[in-house]
Amino acid sequence: MSTATPLEFPTERPVRAREVVPEIAVAQAVEAALLWTVLDGRLDWPTALTGHGAFGVLLGAYALWQARRGRDTRLLSWLTWMTLTLGPAGPLATGLLAAMTAAFTRTARPFDEWYDSLFPDDHETRSELLYRRLLEGREDAVAEGSVNSLTDVLFTGTTRAKQAVVALLARRFRSEFAPALQMALSDPEASIRVQAATAASTIEERYHAGRLELEDAVRAAPEEADALLALARHLDDYAYAGVLDDDRQRVVMADALDAYRAANRRLGAREDIDLAIGRLMLRLDMIEEAELHLSGLSLRYEDPRPMLWHAECLFRLRRFAELRQVLDDPKLAQLGLREEYTGINPVINLWQVSALTGLQPLEPTP
Repeated sequence: MSTATPLEFPTERPVRAREVVPEIAVAQAVEAALLWTVLDGRLDWPTALTGHGAFGVLLGAYALWQARRGRDTRLLSWLTWMTLTLGPAGPLATGLLAAMTAAFTRTARPFDEWYDSLFPDDHETRSELLYRRLLEGREDAVAEGSVNSLTDVLFTGTTRAKQAVVALLARRFRSEFAPALQMALSDPEASIRVQAATAASTIEERYHAGRLELEDAVRAAPEEADALLALARHLDDYAYAGVLDDDRQRVVMADALDAYRAANRRLGAREDIDLAIGRLMLRLDMIEEAELHLSGLSLRYEDPRPMLWHAECLFRLRRFAELRQVLDDPKLAQLGLREEYTGINPVINLWQVSALTGLQPLEPTP
């Protein structure tokens, strides 16, 4: 991380235009009444001007009293001076200024952000950018950060940075961030573990509430395939969120598999559904069914991931000759070029070497 100390600017309190609306209304009413009584002939000009001055002094004293109580009196002070100098037009001008201020503050950029945009740090790395966004509490830190970046912060970051990661995970959690949540749950610092446990509970409650809502939608329209598919995907994410124990995870996986199958019967063969069914059968140890299902997917679809799962099925069924044929497919070599699948390359190479040398896997010890 960079050791340069960034410039820090004092935090400026935003002007709250609505707070001064009652005073503007009172000032406008008083000034308009004084002008009306003069024009109507019930007051002469010296008397009206005396009343105008007295009201201005009273408004100034009120602004001073409010300032001593800690209130932001910038607009109130402006109202005082504008009323004294412009009479009935003063409150109107202040009201216009308040409206413009309210409109501006909704879209204005903070000064420090504007300053940073003028002098950007061209040498800031991706990790430093993620670290800064976490400390700033930016919601897009999780949206743009990878799980590896988050686990790096949890492994090497300060306590404050770790707390920021866990807080953002609780608010913007996705199932692919489960490893980061699990890492936080086993952090050496007790405060991080407690915060992560609270986040996990919040995430589980959110998933459970979503499940109940989607199940109600399915019961309301049992023939609606989209509702079934939405439930299946939600349960699939729920199972891989890392907030369930092993037994409950298997139950949720089985429920997701049933929902995918029901959606598949209504929608027909679809690649995303077929892949999910094969993956869940494999993870539920339905090895023979998964092997039969996945063996056809590699021929039907271009996605090479079913071949990887099919290879796992063949290995667990100890059908090594077929396994070598699957691993020789060029599609798997292309899959190994992706960053998230580089770990399969040594496995493919090992089996190719074993085929050349005649080595056979050891049989499991009874």
